[in-house]
Amino acid sequence: MEAVDKPDASPRLYGDLRRAPRENATRILLETERLLRIYGHRKITVADVADACGFSPANVYRYFSSRRAILGALASHYLHETERAALACAICNGHSARDRLSGFLTGLNTALIIFADREPRVSELLADATAEQWPCYRHYDARLVRHITKILAAASASGDFGLAGDAEQEARRIKAAACALVEPDVVLSYRDRYDASTREAVSRLIADALLNRSMSPSRASRHAE
Repeated sequence: MEAVDKPDASPRLYGDLRRAPRENATRILLETERLLRIYGHRKITVADVADACGFSPANVYRYFSSRRAILGALASHYLHETERAALACAICNGHSARDRLSGFLTGLNTALIIFADREPRVSELLADATAEQWPCYRHYDARLVRHITKILAAASASGDFGLAGDAEQEARRIKAAACALVEPDVVLSYRDRYDASTREAVSRLIADALLNRSMSPSRASRHAE
């Protein structure tokens, strides 16, 4: 197997490794994941991982360029999991562009809250990756903007939203407005302040605000009816 020399490995690689448990790179990720759930990522060293795998630190560096690269691979996997949950919610709430956007934001938030409640060590990893702008987080950020852009572009084409500007710019504004729902570090900090119904209401408020801003007064009146 080729060495993983990028800042973070892709979830596809992670899935491939799970299907090839005899490979050393697999053992590195799986043992790191086990250590993560016991001690938290901040206390894990390359020496710890190597010892858990039963070989030397030099062998770890054959597959991952650094400790951050290993943790980034795991964080990338978890962030993709949250996206899949969000997209599933967007599809299930596919009656209108507003519902799809609200469903996407709510689904993403729900997945992050589940990590915070059930996998606190994972949630801490994602929060640090966000706060420190790890490459895996920057990729996550770009993907979220693309997902929201697609929802807005489709809505604009169908007439649901009349966008005032570029769809990608609007998507970035929406993501910024929804930071309490979609940013892992903010979600972890504020998870006890908002219950599920409040978080869903926030996502619908963002979608409604965009919809109302895009409508002419007469069209907004018809929509309200």
